[in-house]
Amino acid sequence: MLTASLKNKKLFTTIHYTREELKEFRKKGKDQFYCPQCFASLILRIGNQNVPHFAHPAKSSCDHRHISESAHHLLSKKLLYDRLNQLFPEVYVEYFLKELRQTPDLFIKTTQKPIAVEIQCSSIPISDVKSRTIGYRQMGIIPFWVLTQPIKKSSLLHLTSFQQSLVSYSPHLHYYLLQFQPENKVFHLYTRLIPVTASTFISAYSLKIPLDEFTLPISLYPSQLKDAFIPRVWTTNRKKWIRNRLTYHNDRDKPFLREVYFEGDILLYLPLYIGIPLFPHAILFLTPPVQWQYYIWKDVLKKYRIFSSKLVIRQVRKRIDRGDIKVRSFPLIQMETDYHQLIMDYLTILEEAQVIVKRIDGNYCLSHTWNFPKNFHEFEKHEKEFFPILKHILKME
Repeated sequence: MLTASLKNKKLFTTIHYTREELKEFRKKGKDQFYCPQCFASLILRIGNQNVPHFAHPAKSSCDHRHISESAHHLLSKKLLYDRLNQLFPEVYVEYFLKELRQTPDLFIKTTQKPIAVEIQCSSIPISDVKSRTIGYRQMGIIPFWVLTQPIKKSSLLHLTSFQQSLVSYSPHLHYYLLQFQPENKVFHLYTRLIPVTASTFISAYSLKIPLDEFTLPISLYPSQLKDAFIPRVWTTNRKKWIRNRLTYHNDRDKPFLREVYFEGDILLYLPLYIGIPLFPHAILFLTPPVQWQYYIWKDVLKKYRIFSSKLVIRQVRKRIDRGDIKVRSFPLIQMETDYHQLIMDYLTILEEAQVIVKRIDGNYCLSHTWNFPKNFHEFEKHEKEFFPILKHILKME
């Protein structure tokens, strides 16, 4: 912790002083710094590398003692305070909110709603993220969560369940994740996240924001968003997902694979319009796109000559109730968009690709039946014909 209470009840924050000044304060006596929550005496630690901070004695019973803050966390807090203090006139470190019994890392008072900044270097229960967020909002406080954990990256982003819980939404960034790297003094903004599997994502646009250019709320020009999404990357990962299911399938995959087999379908030769990347709401389903879109194909498109959007939504609801399709939960997102919009987006793409046709009465029908290729050469022909259509529809050059 960086903030302590003095005997006169005033708050004392280490980052406002040099190491030499703090050493002088410490010489004045052991019992001059107190915990703002339990009022027990604190130890002022001044090292040569870590940010100077306070700590409870080992035998303290204060709840705050059990919140271990790493050097990484303390540095993040100091750097963010310094930057936000340039943007707002009133920024407080470890501001204790009595009504919530909660101490955000930073608290910003603005002319509108106050902002609580939560810095997360380690994983906490997702239920805690949800309860804290709800608590702040009930008090009229805007919660702002900052992830400082490392993110595993290859051609895809590999996000843990906790990291996914910190995904936010805005109309121009779509679903995005903000990561801060204090050692480099830079933010990484991963926007327009597209799920490939339950834990891997493509970021259609990614951006580095130097700390001294960071604003709250995040302010970007359209030209700053660099297009990193290549449709070929999607199709490559779609193929990889299918082949992994066939080669390394586990018990979790067996019901899906068994269903495809008994339906007489060939997973490797499913048409490209099963597993389409949908902007922006595909992330709402934890179940991979190939799988949940196959269920729509099997339950509706192949089964009914004429069908309505309500029928599609109803069949998806059944799959969700059975556990075949799983829905993601995002504690930070207040937007009321649900999977109904995602289904409608999928039907719109199918219509634009001329896979289905919308009738005058508002219902749909297949424009033509799908005959599975006899060999890989025939499937490649389908890919070459359909890929330019998909690329055009998604408007991703």
